[in-house]
Amino acid sequence: MNIQPFGAQNNTKAYAGTDTVGASTALPGQGSVGRFVNEGPDNCYISVGIGTQVATVPSTSTAVATCTPVEAGEDIVLSIPSNAIQNISVICRSGKTATLLVSIGEGM
Repeated sequence: MNIQPFGAQNNTKAYAGTDTVGASTALPGQGSVGRFVNEGPDNCYISVGIGTQVATVPSTSTAVATCTPVEAGEDIVLSIPSNAIQNISVICRSGKTATLLVSIGEGM
């Protein structure tokens, strides 16, 4: 397997997370890898995909793909489809907030 490092010059954008679902907006670029850094102070949940996204807070009753967690202080890398610019929506639990930095590029 040939692993390519994540580039140092990828488009990065900050997204605000509150307890009101954030408007679905485009990721800062097109690529197969997204780096998600939660500056905190609280956990947030994201939905990423083509078209309008609506992030949700996880529930105990139904599993859905619209609430991928990004914990406060966490730095995660996720694969994303690279065939089009993807959209993102961010939400936090009631009374919580977060600032999510997102970089899009290639490599792992």
